[in-house]
Amino acid sequence: MPFSLYIHLPYCLVKCPYCDFNAYAAKSWPEEQYMEALAAELRHYASQPPWAGQPIATIYFGGGTPSLFAPQSFARFLARVGELAPIAEDAEITLEADPATVTREKLSGYRALGINRLSVGVQSFHPQLLKTLGRIHTPEDAHDTLTWARAAGFTNLSMDVIFAVPGQTMTMLTDDLTLAHDHALEHLSTYSLTYEEHTPFFAMRKKGTLRPVEEDEEVAMYSLIQERCVAAGYRHYEISSFARPGFSARHNANYWNGTSYLSLGAGAHSFSAASEWGTRWSNERLPRRYMEKALAHGNATTTSETLTQAQAMGEFVFLNLRQLHGLAPAAFVERFQVDFAEQFPHVTDLLAEGLLIADSGRITLSPQGLLLADTLFASFV
Repeated sequence: MPFSLYIHLPYCLVKCPYCDFNAYAAKSWPEEQYMEALAAELRHYASQPPWAGQPIATIYFGGGTPSLFAPQSFARFLARVGELAPIAEDAEITLEADPATVTREKLSGYRALGINRLSVGVQSFHPQLLKTLGRIHTPEDAHDTLTWARAAGFTNLSMDVIFAVPGQTMTMLTDDLTLAHDHALEHLSTYSLTYEEHTPFFAMRKKGTLRPVEEDEEVAMYSLIQERCVAAGYRHYEISSFARPGFSARHNANYWNGTSYLSLGAGAHSFSAASEWGTRWSNERLPRRYMEKALAHGNATTTSETLTQAQAMGEFVFLNLRQLHGLAPAAFVERFQVDFAEQFPHVTDLLAEGLLIADSGRITLSPQGLLLADTLFASFV
């Protein structure tokens, strides 16, 4: 079975105050050593089931800020990957890029070595909102990055937008969407600002020095995003994701569809669907300790878990529901040999309340259900 390969590069110039990813601000980073550790870890897994001999369908360089690393580093690493596992001819290879860290030459280098999808962390084109979010790029940097990426030959460009930022207005969001659409992007990822525990924003919210956008306004912003993106020719295919036809994020879809994925790097999480209900594990989070373990043993795992049937059923439901095509109860029965409505009898109430919709053999989130998705998902776990 084809699998997805995720590579985590944890270094940033500055860590954003809302970010709870495994990322570390650094003035310098051990680029060569870190890439060697990634290669050692891949070598460890490449000869083992379920990865041995299986083709890689998608590759995703995430972070952190992967665009801190030079094209030559990715070229050497991808060459190692090709030696250890077959990469599908049509593989989607994505790199996350921060506009503050790229040049025209860098982007040309990434495209020349085979990276064919760029995910640009713009977040906003408004200087005020970029300052609030702790971003170090300017609106001009963002426009330049998207323009240079096109010139470099990228035909699959994605951009991140954050909404419900303190101080943001509907007009500002409209401006951001208009400017994004002016670049004729193939994909947009839109995220409501969250206040995750152990982040500066969480502490600032608790102290009252940062006031979240009112819930009604956040809902209105999400509705505006849906309306404007669909009108611009995008298909809303996942809660936060909009794509032009043929440009849905294949790598992310593999997560949502329960496909095996191997993740390399500090703090990376992997999942194997080879066991009955699936197994997942995670790596050492600190980059220095990760490198020591990976280079010495090829394995930097710190936690491992075999899913129960109950866990697998709950995850099957919410991972399918987060996609707008929803889930097929028949597929649930085929996977688990259990009737969907018997396992989750509260579905009847959710349908009656209009939070879920049953149509043509599928169950999907309603427009109201989309707004309450996290609460609905928790009811299946």
